[in-house]
Amino acid sequence: MRVLFIYTDIGISVGYSCGIGILSAYLKENGHETKLIHVSDELDYSLDIEKIVKDIKEYDPGLIAFSSVTNQWFYVKIIAKFIRRSCSTPIVVGGHHANAAAEEIIKEDAVDFVCKGEGEIPLLELVNRIEQGKSLEYIPNMTTKCRTETLAVSMAATGTDGAIPISIGSCSNLPSPKIHALNDEISIIANPVDRWIDDLDSLPFEDREVFDYDRIVETRDGWAEVIASRGCPYACTYCFNVPFFDMYKDDLKETEKKVKMKDFIRRRSVESTVAMLQNVRDNNPHVKSFTFVDDVFAIYSRWLADLAPLYAEKVGLPFAATSQPLAFNEKIAGLLKEMGCKVVKMGVEAGDPEIRNKVLNRNIPDKVLIDSFELARKYGLKPQAFNMIGLPTETRENMLRTASLNSQLRAYIVWVSTFMPYPGTVLDVFCRENDLVDETRWDEIKSYRGGSVLKETSYTHLELEQVRVLFRWYLNYYMNNECSETYKKNIDELTAMSKDKWMSGDVEKIWQERDPQIDEMFRKQKVDHYVGKKYVNILWAKEYDYDLS
Repeated sequence: MRVLFIYTDIGISVGYSCGIGILSAYLKENGHETKLIHVSDELDYSLDIEKIVKDIKEYDPGLIAFSSVTNQWFYVKIIAKFIRRSCSTPIVVGGHHANAAAEEIIKEDAVDFVCKGEGEIPLLELVNRIEQGKSLEYIPNMTTKCRTETLAVSMAATGTDGAIPISIGSCSNLPSPKIHALNDEISIIANPVDRWIDDLDSLPFEDREVFDYDRIVETRDGWAEVIASRGCPYACTYCFNVPFFDMYKDDLKETEKKVKMKDFIRRRSVESTVAMLQNVRDNNPHVKSFTFVDDVFAIYSRWLADLAPLYAEKVGLPFAATSQPLAFNEKIAGLLKEMGCKVVKMGVEAGDPEIRNKVLNRNIPDKVLIDSFELARKYGLKPQAFNMIGLPTETRENMLRTASLNSQLRAYIVWVSTFMPYPGTVLDVFCRENDLVDETRWDEIKSYRGGSVLKETSYTHLELEQVRVLFRWYLNYYMNNECSETYKKNIDELTAMSKDKWMSGDVEKIWQERDPQIDEMFRKQKVDHYVGKKYVNILWAKEYDYDLS
């Protein structure tokens, strides 16, 4: 059967989806055909509903599958509605947003199924059943809709008063689906999630051919995103991993009472990982480097020690990898250097210890962060820092402390984004319980590089906008060197401008004109400072050989 994936990168930079890659490969391995519509201006495929519908009709799929994150759901809804007006092909939605918002998504008239959890097995089961004309109501991981009268007949046939036994997949003892009325005619069936896939080696390598992969890699200067593991042992309050694991834990509690978050961490074997990387390298000539997008790639030294010599011998490309300051140590740093790692990415997230440790549940002292970044530099690794601003209970002073700490860390790359209370996360629950979310702003804020969906409480939207736009200048002010006074003078001048000019974007335009001029001046003087490259801040400094690659 033909399955059409639709993936949107609207208003954001184009990217590759490891999720769609593995789902497409899994379907192809099991005898099905796939195609992708990748909506992105950078790929010359803009949001053109008529073109999308035309391409769908030409391909004539048996199923249309969307993968969506929260910030793209606004566009996915629009596309799905127009598709439904033109054809009756079933539509399934998966991705991070589906895991936490299945009930919201399934209420959309255009959506027939929502896939929660890891999608390989349930999506294949759905495709097989559609192709074979079988019942579609009771598939693990799937939330769906059914006419109430049809459901009543189905429940009566089981003779179990609605206790529908689910036995597909690895568990034969899953709890019954949760069924409730959407309206007088339609009922929602929320099936339990089956156990995650334990053996990642059993999965095929991702299908990158379904994407316009060469163009995507070219836009990223030859960097290819790869993933060798699933799961994370940490319980950060802003991350989807905690509710994602809890979803499995709740549905498996009757059969696997001792399941713990550490059981959720799985990796490909080192042999499979090397073969995967060779496959990407050898089949995509534009690939020059790898970016491991695992939640935490470099935290277990034993697996890394087995991988390091094989990677150096059989793969040999430079790469960037994620680690965690609490786990990053001399052994891991040495192994990464042996493998040819260039950039190690670690989360700082917030400069204020109270925000970082109590609000975000990071539990990382300042000294651990400072030592981790020093250790990376000691081994010739360029450290990258992830940060958020606009967090609940955060003040303007807290945000500036984030800039100050990052300057002290002297990270090679500083990434900063605006906090988003992603559905289902611990902080999302906190924000809603404390009436912090302005629901009207969700459709307005499409990217974590923009404003906030939170109400004005501990900070104003003006304060957030000023810190967001001027974050690089604050980094340079806190460098405490020859550039600090110049950046402080310019910060004071721009922050004194009116709120109207700030919120209309006029001040950001002034900043965009002035920033490269100041940058050029300090480059000529060989003064260490942060400069802009795409969406990140890079430290132009002697210790990094004035290198921006």
